[in-house]
Amino acid sequence: MRVLVASLLLTTAGIAADAVAADPARESTVASPSRFETFTVALPTLGVERTLRVYLPRGYTNCEGCRYPVVYFMDGQNVFDAATSYVGEWGADETLDDLLAKHDLAVIAVGVDHGGEARMQELSVWENPEFRPAKGEAFLADLVGAVKPAIDARYRTRPAAASTTIVGSSMGGLMAHAAVLRRPDVFGGAIIFSPSYWFSPAIAEETARTPLKPGQYALIYAGGKDSESTLPKARAMFETLSVQSPSARMNFLEDPNGEHNEGAWRTALPTALCWRFDPICAPR
Repeated sequence: MRVLVASLLLTTAGIAADAVAADPARESTVASPSRFETFTVALPTLGVERTLRVYLPRGYTNCEGCRYPVVYFMDGQNVFDAATSYVGEWGADETLDDLLAKHDLAVIAVGVDHGGEARMQELSVWENPEFRPAKGEAFLADLVGAVKPAIDARYRTRPAAASTTIVGSSMGGLMAHAAVLRRPDVFGGAIIFSPSYWFSPAIAEETARTPLKPGQYALIYAGGKDSESTLPKARAMFETLSVQSPSARMNFLEDPNGEHNEGAWRTALPTALCWRFDPICAPR
């Protein structure tokens, strides 16, 4: 097992947001609109349609033989554009453009929109008595059975699990956690920011009996100024995963000043992605 533990001394800003409302009056902040596409897909298990937001790497259209790893982000409204986010955005497009310029790291990024009022139910496979019924199993089934096939059919992806990463924060972090545990055949690894491990004791119980597969990877990030339980629960979950998964690649990132918001996750994202794509993204 390769375990890397880092402490990030970062400055964060913004306001915590677990709900997103689009505001058409706000100006779009997408870095390169010509490489940004949105379309809807049917999620048959949930019985709804959902918007996908796709950011393509520079040079995609001019490299017909190139195929790319894919990073799936939960809460797609918050990932690329301040005009669709609740308050602030991850800036994943700017981050990816910068990593491509500095490290030749080229990936396709996909933001999967959450379900608004249904978000708490959809993003957890584990039950919480205040947010019943859990719809996360259906959402995960649709990620695997509808979202990923749509992306693989539309773009030049590398479809194997080794080239497929899932990223989420807060409740989205729970879905990323569940995906890497339950569908290792699809998701090679997860980047999990400020996860809502308070949501159910069943998360720790399942993790303790479900090791990651050899070659899988998981990074957990938490901030010192998040909710009172986030950092200690994240540390404990990292230790459980590390002990249970001796053949997996693990990392824990901690920002003593990190809050529960998009600003914190935006700041940590370059470090997390560089770790995920090491040695491609190794410092030069």
